[in-house]
Amino acid sequence: MASPKIFISSTWYDLKYIRSNLNFFINTMGYEPILSEKGDVYYNPKQHVQDSCINEVPNCQIFILIIGGRYGEPYKSADYSITNAEYKAAVNYKIPIFTLVEEPVYNDYLIYVKNKDNKEIDYKKIVYPSVDSIKIFDFIAEVKNQSINNAIVPFKDFVGIESYLKQQWAGMFF
Repeated sequence: MASPKIFISSTWYDLKYIRSNLNFFINTMGYEPILSEKGDVYYNPKQHVQDSCINEVPNCQIFILIIGGRYGEPYKSADYSITNAEYKAAVNYKIPIFTLVEEPVYNDYLIYVKNKDNKEIDYKKIVYPSVDSIKIFDFIAEVKNQSINNAIVPFKDFVGIESYLKQQWAGMFF
């Protein structure tokens, strides 16, 4: 029997434990997690490794986007990250996207939004303790500004992620 493939997109180093927990959780649900570090992505030797990840996205039925404090590697010579490129592919293919943002990162995003248009301060000089680049905030805004498939849920720990995904998938499959 076929089971849904679920692409997990995030930076790796800072979120490796979340990714590992998602792998276990998705397997126990009877679905197939797709994680680059587990060899679930076919790395075509005739392509850049990043393109292999992008090319795997349309083979999936669900896309989980985890945004943490690291912006990540740029996608080739683009002004956005590989995680953002994977997200753009999921949007392009109209795959259901479940976006989760680490709570401290989301709190910093709210501070960023509140101060971005304040002419009395230089918002770029504010130190946001939870992120390594304010480009993360542009990424969050990109997700929020989609006309559909734009829900963002902050999370504290994996228990919150698991509970949210169980509820959402139950509603989706109902």
